[in-house]
Amino acid sequence: MAPSSSRSRSTRPMRSSRTKVQTYHEESSSQDESRGLPVSRRASLSLRSRSTTRMPRSYREDSTDASFDGVVEDQESEGMVAAPVDAQNPDTESVPTRPSKPSRPRHATTTSKPKQTKRSKPSSQVGRALHKRAKVDEDDPIFLGSGVIPPWQTLPYQILLDIFLRASHPLLDESRSTRNDSVKWLVNVALLCRSFHEPALAALYHCPPLLPAYKSHVLLSLLARPQGSLSMNYASKIKQLHVEVEPVLIYKSGPYGYFDLAQLIEKTPRLHTVRLYHKDDYTVGIPPWHIVQSKWTYPDAVFSAIESRGITLRSWDWNSRFLETGDLVEKMVKMHSQQAFQGLKELKLLHFDNPNEETSAVKEAGLLEALDMLSELERLHFIESSLVSGEILINLPNTLRSLTLNNCDRLWSSDLTAYLSSHGTNLRELSLSHNRHLNMSFIQTLGQYCENLEIFKMDLSMHDASSYHDVEPHFEDLLVQTEVPTWPVKLQEIELTQLRKWDDVTAEVFFTSLVNAAPKLRDLRRLVISAILKIGWRDRATFRERWIGLLEKVFLRRSTPPNPNFRSLQKRLLKPTISMTMDELGARVRDPYPRPSTADSGPSTSSKRQSTRLAHQKSNETDDAASGSSLVGTPQPETGKRQGMCDIVNIRIDNQRPTELQFNENDFLDDELSGDEDWDGNDDDF
Repeated sequence: MAPSSSRSRSTRPMRSSRTKVQTYHEESSSQDESRGLPVSRRASLSLRSRSTTRMPRSYREDSTDASFDGVVEDQESEGMVAAPVDAQNPDTESVPTRPSKPSRPRHATTTSKPKQTKRSKPSSQVGRALHKRAKVDEDDPIFLGSGVIPPWQTLPYQILLDIFLRASHPLLDESRSTRNDSVKWLVNVALLCRSFHEPALAALYHCPPLLPAYKSHVLLSLLARPQGSLSMNYASKIKQLHVEVEPVLIYKSGPYGYFDLAQLIEKTPRLHTVRLYHKDDYTVGIPPWHIVQSKWTYPDAVFSAIESRGITLRSWDWNSRFLETGDLVEKMVKMHSQQAFQGLKELKLLHFDNPNEETSAVKEAGLLEALDMLSELERLHFIESSLVSGEILINLPNTLRSLTLNNCDRLWSSDLTAYLSSHGTNLRELSLSHNRHLNMSFIQTLGQYCENLEIFKMDLSMHDASSYHDVEPHFEDLLVQTEVPTWPVKLQEIELTQLRKWDDVTAEVFFTSLVNAAPKLRDLRRLVISAILKIGWRDRATFRERWIGLLEKVFLRRSTPPNPNFRSLQKRLLKPTISMTMDELGARVRDPYPRPSTADSGPSTSSKRQSTRLAHQKSNETDDAASGSSLVGTPQPETGKRQGMCDIVNIRIDNQRPTELQFNENDFLDDELSGDEDWDGNDDDF
C-alpha cells in the first residue's frame, strides 16, 4: 500500500498557492549560514505572513570597510562596497528582477483589527495656525524616453569624479552646521555599480563631512587601518578639511572623547586645503566688541603635523576668533616662513580688528611682512577686518588676481583708486561688499586700470547686528554726474546690488555709459543690477520702463529656437493629466504635439497676428524712447548698440529700503487664530 500511496501523492495536482517561490532571502543563504542560523529556522521564518507595510528589502550587499557615512561597516571582508554586478558584464549596472508571482494570490492570515482609540481634540491656542496647509504628495512624473541608455559606466574615472563633485558639493551647510542630502546621494551612487564605486566615494572623501562630531572619530579610525586591505585607499582621496571648531575640536563626542586634528592631518598625505571656521562667521555685521574669543586656539601640534607630513598647502584661513589680532599677526609671520605655507594661493583673513590706534602701525607692518612671504598668493580675502586701510592696500603683493573686501570700515574710494592704479593690471576678480565708507567714485578709472578684470561685484547693503542697527552707508553720494564709469572690455560678470544715494540724473549717466560700452563687452554673460531711486513714483516708473527694456534689448541673448527635428530623445509628456483616458494617453505619446484642425485655426491665427503686431509696436516704442531725450544735459545712449550675448540680464529699479530679511507672499499664507473662537455671535450687554 505504500507504493500506491506514494503514487497517488505524486499524481496529486499541486496547488498554485503552495508553489515554492524563489526569494532574495534564499539566494543569500550563505549569509545566514555564516551567522549560524539553522536551515529549519529560516524555513519557519519564510512561513510568516508578509505585511504590506513592511520596508522592502534592499538589493545592496553587506559593505566591507570601516564605517563612515553609512558607506562601510565595521567588519572587513574581501570585495568592494558596491551593489551586486552582473557576472557577464561587470561594468554595467545590474538591477535584480522581481520574481514571478504565482497564478493564484496567497491569502494572508486574517488578524483582529486593533481597537482604535478616539483621539482627543487638541486645545486651541492663540497664535497657532488654525488651518495648516498640508503637504500634497504629487505623483511621480512619467518619463517616456527613447529607450537608449548611454553607457555612463564606460566614462573615464576623472570625468565621473568631476561630475560627482559638481553635482554633490557642498556636502555641508556650514551656516547651519547640518549635512546636505548630497551625502546620502553619493553613498547610493557608490552602491549602484562597480564603475561608480570609486569616483563617487572619492567625491565624498574629497572634503569629508565631519558633522556630526562623532563622524570625525569614525573617519580617523578608518584611516588608521591598513589602506591596502580596504577596497580603496581612502587616505589618498582626502584633499580638503573643513572643520567647525566648536563642536568638533572643543567638546567631547560621547564615548569617543576629544578629537585630535593633528592625528587626522598625519594620515592625509594629499591634503592641500584646511579651513578652521566658526559658525558665527556667516553672520555679517557683528561689531568687534561683540565677537567673543573662542576657547580653542591654534595648537602647535597641528602645524607640526603639517610640516612633518610634507604637506604643501594651497588654501588656509586665519581667524582672529581663535587668537587675538596682535598675537595672530606674530604667528602668521612665523608660520608663513615654513615650507608648508610657501605655496599658498588663497588666503582668508577674518576679524582682523584694530581697537587700539597706538598699536595699529605695528599690526599693519606685521601683516604686510607675513603677506610678502607668500610669493605665489593669488586670491586674498579680507572679511570684517577694520585693520585694512589704504596703506595696506597699496603694499599688497603684485601677484594677486582676486581681491575680496567684505565689511571693512576703514576703506574709502580714494584708497581703492590708488591700489587699482598700481596693482589693477593683474586683477581678474574684484568683490566689494558691505563696506560702509566705500562709494563708486573709483569706477571712472576702472576700465583704464583694470583692463583684464573679468568679474566685478559690489554690494552696498549694510549690516549691523549691534543695538544701533545702522544699515545706512557713511558716504554722501554714490556717484556725481561728472564721474562717468568706464568698463573693462574683458568683463564676464557684473553684479551690483543696492545702488543708492544718487539721483535720477546720475543714474542716467551710469546706465548710458553701460549701453555705450556694450559693443566692446563681447565677453559679458551675466548682468545683475538692483538700484534704489527715491524720486516720484511716476518718474520712477518712466525711468524703470525705459532702462530695463533698453538694457534687455542691448545685452540679453536672443538665439534662434532650436530645430525641432534635431533631438536625441522622443517627444514625451512628463506628467499626463488625471482626466486623460488610456487611449488619449497612447495617442498623446504617439503624437505629443498634434496640429490644430482647420476649423480651429481661425482664432489662434488672429491672436498670433495681434500678438505680433503688439510686439512690434512695443519694440518701436522702446526704440523711440531710447533714441529720445528725456533729460536735458544728460548724455544719451548711442543708437544701434547691440551686444546680445548675456544669458542673464536682471535689472531692478525701485525705492525699497534694503533690509536683511525680505518677506514675500508665502510668509502670509497660514491662517492664525484671532482669539475670538469662543464668541457665539451675540454681544453681551454691559
